[in-house]
Amino acid sequence: MEYVDGIELKAHLRNNTFIPLPSATDICIQVLQALGHAHEHGVVHRDIKPANIILLENGNVKVSDFGVARLDTSDLTSTGFMVGTPNYMSPEGLQGHAVDARSDLYSVGVLFYELLTRQRPARDTSLDDTLNRLNETTSLSGQNIRSIKPILRRALAPYPDERFQTAGDFIASLKGIEDMDLTQATTTVFPVPQNYRQDLPVPQETTSASQWSDDLLVSLEQSLAKYIGPVARVLVKKQSRSAASMEALVNSLIVHIPNDAERSQFIKAMERTGISSAGLSQSGAASPVVEKSAPATPSLDPAVQEKLTQLLAFHIGPLASRVMQKAMKSTQEPHALLQQLAKHIPDERERKQFLDQAARLI
Repeated sequence: MEYVDGIELKAHLRNNTFIPLPSATDICIQVLQALGHAHEHGVVHRDIKPANIILLENGNVKVSDFGVARLDTSDLTSTGFMVGTPNYMSPEGLQGHAVDARSDLYSVGVLFYELLTRQRPARDTSLDDTLNRLNETTSLSGQNIRSIKPILRRALAPYPDERFQTAGDFIASLKGIEDMDLTQATTTVFPVPQNYRQDLPVPQETTSASQWSDDLLVSLEQSLAKYIGPVARVLVKKQSRSAASMEALVNSLIVHIPNDAERSQFIKAMERTGISSAGLSQSGAASPVVEKSAPATPSLDPAVQEKLTQLLAFHIGPLASRVMQKAMKSTQEPHALLQQLAKHIPDERERKQFLDQAARLI
């Protein structure tokens, strides 16, 4: 693959690097140019976010990580699966529906909004209220705001038919923002953020780095592949490195099986092969299956449970309902329940945000 000597846009956002309107617009235009090229060849990226946008010293922008991209001719993905990063996903993507190029354009709309306001659009507020936050941005002129609002309103429209239909349409609107000189974008320099640390890729190993034997993981992978396909190999390898127990490993894999009946079949297959949620010894030998009675469900008001689920869905998408059901079976104490839910939110700041908001509901 191409070696790109640059810095993720995510690092600049975390460091609060000031990005003026011409530069923010230019970044989005370059991202849209890359997406336009991909879309013309039948490729939908599906995971546009600051971590996948690299700023080079010469001012160029690279779009990276097509790892979950979808080909128009591919049948490897189907509806019912959420693929991407929830905070930047289109409404149809969050719901697990089929997505097309217009879903990528929605993500660019989220990105542009974040570059201007340092906040992502809130899904629990109206689009009008979301756009009105632009009025609080001191770096934008009144003319800027008046011309940007219609652009974002169209880019962030909930229904694909109401959005920009092509990357070219989006680019044309961005170039027409009033009281903005795009040539100023070339004069902006983005220094290396303070305390910047580049995450180097983990070297691939020929053997498993987990506590379990390769034979055991292969068996687990083969059982899981029947339900989710070849991605099972990647999931098993990844989750086995961090799971503290076989129960944790199996539970981290179950959430990727969307059908309740198939999840039940997978669990039974684990029991038949000697792999169970009871865990394994360090040597990899299966521990005896121990029948456990399910813990009592916490006496949580259904309305509060629904609000917690919706709050969690903002961060992790439609998996929230399954995560909630599973967490309620394992704990009865409200604080422990919230901590259990928060573990599924990868970003530390978003975990804190979730815990603060959720504490007010219980």
